[in-house]
Amino acid sequence: MSQRYRVRYLRLGDTTLHDEWIDGLDEFTVRAQLQAQGQTVLSVQAPRQPWTSHFKKWLGRTEKRYAFPLFCREIRTLLQAGMTVVEAVETLSARERLEGRMDSLSALVLARLQHGLSLSIALGELKQAPAVLIAAVRAGERTSNLIDAMDDYLRFDNLVTQLRKKVISAAIYPALVTLVGMVISLFLLLVVMPKFAAVYENLRGTSQGSAALTIQISQFVGQNRAILFFVLITGVLAVTWWVVSGKAKIHGEKIARAVPWIGRRIEDFQLAMMYQTLALLLKGGYPMTEAMGVASQSALSPQLKAGLSLALRRIEAGGSVSQALSEAQLCDEVDRRLMAASERNGQFHIAADVVSRLHGERFELFVERVTRIIEPLLLLAVAMVVGAIVVMMYLPVFDMATQLR
Repeated sequence: MSQRYRVRYLRLGDTTLHDEWIDGLDEFTVRAQLQAQGQTVLSVQAPRQPWTSHFKKWLGRTEKRYAFPLFCREIRTLLQAGMTVVEAVETLSARERLEGRMDSLSALVLARLQHGLSLSIALGELKQAPAVLIAAVRAGERTSNLIDAMDDYLRFDNLVTQLRKKVISAAIYPALVTLVGMVISLFLLLVVMPKFAAVYENLRGTSQGSAALTIQISQFVGQNRAILFFVLITGVLAVTWWVVSGKAKIHGEKIARAVPWIGRRIEDFQLAMMYQTLALLLKGGYPMTEAMGVASQSALSPQLKAGLSLALRRIEAGGSVSQALSEAQLCDEVDRRLMAASERNGQFHIAADVVSRLHGERFELFVERVTRIIEPLLLLAVAMVVGAIVVMMYLPVFDMATQLR
């Protein structure tokens, strides 16, 4: 979407400072337009953001997210049809303009291509562009085979996406079971139990044990229902913010890593990403050291990044790749032997791809096993909680029946 920018610049052959508001897609486009006219741009200032943008920033959602895999898939199709890179991006941008999308990814890339930048540099100037994609496109430009580079990146993205989908699919059913159990429990506690409290009023002081406790809880809930509803709503909002802001993911990963068995499986997921990145870049002609530098920019844990940096230093010092990765605890014995074999035949990208698939299969097996264990346990826990509340509500009824006899 086009917006206004405050620009300060000097006209060619004029010493007067000009301060104007100019419409543009982004700061780069505005600056490039003025420079193309021969102006000397001093500053380009974005307009002050409204309060809604600060609210979005508080939620951790300040930037529009672009679908880079979809962009690559469409560009690959148009390139295969015989278009040049500029023609392909221009075609996508024209279609999206007709659909009313003025701030699309293709429009941002096209603005940079039209000023003489290559596709890899144009993508590199976008903050959200994955480092792996930029490196793959740069390798494709070096070899004049951009279609294969796009295919390699799409295979990498497909692997990562499939692993993430495994986790999301496995988490949906347990999350629904937990949510339904919580809703039923809260309904019984906040709506049903206060109604029972009115029935139990005549039993005050006559019941003992769990029946007396149930009566007290019912009366407390009935007298403080408004406060409890307020606490519940506040808790729901707090949990929503915790999830939306991304803190839930960070805290959940820390807790999971505290359990050694789960921590190793999380590392399998990240090692699968790392080795697939290496396979993609090594196939594209990158040397091992440069490929490892790009791989370190992926979404790896601090421990794996430190290990990769250590392995990189040892390789640069003349050590073997397999030994460096093993000493940095980035591979097990099977992985080490595969990488050692690749040192003899030079097929590093094939070995890295095999290692990536091995770790990916271990992670998928872990998710499947955990799902089979957690689902029945959650069902049992929900049934026990709801059953316990129902039994607690009916205990005073049994007490009443005993007293009537």
